[in-house]
Amino acid sequence: MVLASLPFLDPPTDWLAVGIVLAIVGGFLLANSILFRHPRTLVEEHFGERTGRLATIREYIFHRVQVHLGFFFLLVGFGLQLYGHWRPLPPEAVSEAFPTNWIGAVLLAVVGLEIAGWFLSRWLFQRYVRAYFLEHPPSLETDMRLARELGELFSVSSAGDDTVQSYLAKIRHKIGLPVVPERGNRPFVLGEPEEELA
Repeated sequence: MVLASLPFLDPPTDWLAVGIVLAIVGGFLLANSILFRHPRTLVEEHFGERTGRLATIREYIFHRVQVHLGFFFLLVGFGLQLYGHWRPLPPEAVSEAFPTNWIGAVLLAVVGLEIAGWFLSRWLFQRYVRAYFLEHPPSLETDMRLARELGELFSVSSAGDDTVQSYLAKIRHKIGLPVVPERGNRPFVLGEPEEELA
């Protein structure tokens, strides 16, 4: 078989090195998921100067995915270190070469899982936000900040001829909420200040 003869698929002789790299990657992912908030942000939130945005919840979900990946890599890394410590060396192995190909494969897997984790966290976040608002329908007409955030989250674009009501109808349609009949024809501007609509 062709794949079995490829050198980068051969099992490494230095399982300790692979295990140590996996443990380092796991530790990095755990540290990144725990130490991701800047102290200035924490102070502003404590004194009420910073209000929460929906996008920050998606970041929490992504960091939770990183925690799971970090613990997975740590456990596999420690397991490979134990295996490498107690595994008998083959008689022909005089000196063990550093498993560069396996380390490269580990790093590629980490990058791929991080990208997949980012998209998974976005999908989970949209799913939970949709489920919450289906159970607790929001009053988008009186909370334009929330409407803009939902538009960004669900990638609802505003055309030039959109009124506020037609833009809100697009958001409601995307989430699956009942559509409120239009009451006016004021154009919608994404950056307009929050205000209660008449």
